[in-house]
Amino acid sequence: MSSTAHALAARPAAPRAAARVLPSRPRASPSFAERATTSGASPGRGAVAVSARFGFGSADDAVADEDAAISRRTLLAGKALFTLGEAFVFPWATEGATRPPSAATADLTPFSPAWLTSVLFVPTEPEAKAAAKAALLRGEALAAQGEHLSAIEQFEFVYATAPTEYKMCQRAGLDIAKSYKKLSSKPGDAMDRKAEDAKGVVWWWGRGTRWPGWYIIAYLSARNVYFTAKEDDVGAFTATEGLAVLVPIWFGLLFALVTYGLPDY
Repeated sequence: MSSTAHALAARPAAPRAAARVLPSRPRASPSFAERATTSGASPGRGAVAVSARFGFGSADDAVADEDAAISRRTLLAGKALFTLGEAFVFPWATEGATRPPSAATADLTPFSPAWLTSVLFVPTEPEAKAAAKAALLRGEALAAQGEHLSAIEQFEFVYATAPTEYKMCQRAGLDIAKSYKKLSSKPGDAMDRKAEDAKGVVWWWGRGTRWPGWYIIAYLSARNVYFTAKEDDVGAFTATEGLAVLVPIWFGLLFALVTYGLPDY
């Protein structure tokens, strides 16, 4: 055997290659509930918070959500009913309570069909309307001459003859107040109080169905109901709303007021 062979036989065998070391499996990240406990809160509270966040709440959470939805629907229904009241019930009730009394409406039950019909514009017979207008002109002529007591009698005849003629009666009412004021000798006496009462009659009737304020308030309330239902807290006014809604409403109200009587301003 050669020296080379002896050397190879004497050399120890090379060690087996070390097995490849696989990377250790990373530690699983803590769950959402576990992470919630790192701030010191109990695991139960963290789990409930996470469950509520992702829509897996407890039965109590579901009941609370349902109660909130019912409360919201109740609120919307209440607002809608109040809007109807502002648009119809309140102005009609004020009209019925403050218009001049007449034999045709004295025995009507409020909000009955006949009463509701009477609140709408009822034309006066031509003869009665002509007589009331003549009395109004006579009264104004007498007031100009200083005969205020006689003038007041003529103005009151207007109320009795044509109680549904709004513009004529309002003019007569203001004339009554002026005549009583002329008959007053000092503030607070009997004639002065009658003058204030006459102006009050005119003012209150002016707050009936012909007062635009009712419908402006009702429109704003209706907008609030609409945007609340849409969960829109801003409810921004748009040009489309102005042209498509407000302009027709405004012209409609203007036509009705000019035709059936402008308020006292």
